[in-house]
Amino acid sequence: MEGAKVYVQDASAGWRRATVSAALGGGRYRVRFEAWEDEGGAELSEEAEVDASKLEGGTLPFQNAGMPPSGFPDMTTLDHLHEAALLHNLRARFFAGSCPYTYTADIVIAVNPYRWFPDLYTDEKRKEYLVFDRSKLSPHAYATSSAAYSGLQETKQNQAILVSGESGAGKTETVKIRGF
Repeated sequence: MEGAKVYVQDASAGWRRATVSAALGGGRYRVRFEAWEDEGGAELSEEAEVDASKLEGGTLPFQNAGMPPSGFPDMTTLDHLHEAALLHNLRARFFAGSCPYTYTADIVIAVNPYRWFPDLYTDEKRKEYLVFDRSKLSPHAYATSSAAYSGLQETKQNQAILVSGESGAGKTETVKIRGF
């Protein structure tokens, strides 16, 4: 387990990235904390002892190897799929600053970027999603509206789109975006 890249639960930050420096036995580990990518990605000198047997699941969740700096556009491609990995991927995509959207299979997750991306909401961009091919297009709210519109045309059945999130998350602004 020494050298393993893991996440450690933290009361103030939710999760912190760490590397196991020693297995102490009995589910206990000594870890060295790492900075997040947006903080320079360097190792911090702070070390701690963690009792994994007291954590939910009884183990330290592993980090995903080969995580690009901008995160994965579809979280179903993560090797390790757990709360810490999902949050880390969303954090990486948020701080990459290029797109507020991430797929989880057919679900589009939007993280409020607290700024407007005019290039993401042009008529040309909307038209790209008319012929929706997930393998070639980035995650976008237009993907959801395109899938619903296609469902209306193909099945002649009513379609619904669920927009969920906390107060201030950007739900209202997302549904204002002109789709199909």
